[in-house]
Amino acid sequence: MPAKGSCVCGEWTYEYTGDPAAVAVCHCIPCRKTAGTNGSFNFMIPQDNFKKLSGTDFKYNRLADSGNTVHYRNCGKCGTIIVADTDSMPGIYILKAGTVDDEAEVAKHKPGLEIYRKNAPEWCTPWSCAAQKEVA
Repeated sequence: MPAKGSCVCGEWTYEYTGDPAAVAVCHCIPCRKTAGTNGSFNFMIPQDNFKKLSGTDFKYNRLADSGNTVHYRNCGKCGTIIVADTDSMPGIYILKAGTVDDEAEVAKHKPGLEIYRKNAPEWCTPWSCAAQKEVA
């Protein structure tokens, strides 16, 4: 059965099948800014397993410190970031796990990697279930 998700206003909806290829917490500055907290919780979903069901896109691109371009797909109405992709991970969507509608689906996937630890606040202790990397 596919997992379903949506943006804050509910206009942009999607579904995906299968488990994430990887699960990561990211503390890079752009993730901190877009999440409004100390980082973002992300599912790496094969693009072939992801299907947009409804909504209008607002697309935004930025250059990452790696030199790769990150392509964001946000809801055109409320601005919620749903997915991003980058040339460094072809065929993969970086799905913002907070947009998954089913809390049990989110809870069953522990992060295996925590990246950009160098940007995490001092009070943010490393996740015990995840390998740590100072950058990506």
